[in-house]
Amino acid sequence: MEDFRKIEDKLYYAKYCDSKFDNPIEIWSSIKNNRELLEWAIKPTKDKHGKRDLVNGLAICENLLIDFNNVDNEVYQKLVGLIYSNKQIARIVLNGYSNGGYSYLLMSLWNPNLKLTDEQKAFAVDEAMNKIGTIRYKNTMYQYSNQLDEKGITDEQTMYTEFGGSINPVGAKTGNMYMAGLFSSLSDTQAHGSGDFDIRYWILRNSNWSIEEKQKLIMDFWSDDEDYDEILEQWEWAIVNDSANYKDDALPQFDKFEMYEYSYEELLKFYGDKETTDRIWDEIQFCKQMHQLRHQQWELEFVKPKVLEKTLKNM
Repeated sequence: MEDFRKIEDKLYYAKYCDSKFDNPIEIWSSIKNNRELLEWAIKPTKDKHGKRDLVNGLAICENLLIDFNNVDNEVYQKLVGLIYSNKQIARIVLNGYSNGGYSYLLMSLWNPNLKLTDEQKAFAVDEAMNKIGTIRYKNTMYQYSNQLDEKGITDEQTMYTEFGGSINPVGAKTGNMYMAGLFSSLSDTQAHGSGDFDIRYWILRNSNWSIEEKQKLIMDFWSDDEDYDEILEQWEWAIVNDSANYKDDALPQFDKFEMYEYSYEELLKFYGDKETTDRIWDEIQFCKQMHQLRHQQWELEFVKPKVLEKTLKNM
């Protein structure tokens, strides 16, 4: 077991401290078929304070999740089962900050062929609903606002809060709401990615959830219409700005406004290889589906309810 710990430490150091002397890819290649080592790595343990649940091999488990196509499937499935049954392990982050980095749960959703049970799907959605901007988050903040009202805390009173490195007087209710939002943003409940491609994107991209389920989720994941409009816009721009679209030019040779008009054959001719074409095509179809499930605000005036209902039935 001591040797296993040395291997884990060596891999972690090469990945996140210094790769000059040891190549993490080479280390992983030399150990990924060692069943005994992998079994040791996925066993639950506690941190040095005996409070937080971890696994023996943090870096090894991360690589198991990333290299899912080339590892022992039985060990991989055991790790997935552990992740979807333990929130602390699901929220483990090595790559990034604990309140928004690439968590174990997020990385499990990178595997498009992973089959999830209903309980595992519910677990992932429950974690996603903790993200700032969801219906749950909005309701939580609304309830907190009501609690402040019940306690008689209003902006007629003054409190002092640190903003941008300086102490400033603010209304007591505004200050309390700000601090509540700040604490939420720093919590490990915000693990599972950040920005436009957090866990919500990966759930909506995942085939384990049906169209009907996604139609509800896309409404619950972003309570604010403007936030959703911006997110969908950024997903589209990510397609446009894909490195495959530049072809050594300063600007991408991909017209965002023609995105949904391109045929598969046109893209195949442009990219010249099936792998890239399939990847871009899938992203375009995903964004197109999201437009159908939840229209951006500018689209609503052009969509009649019966047309929308017919569209959803045919999906």
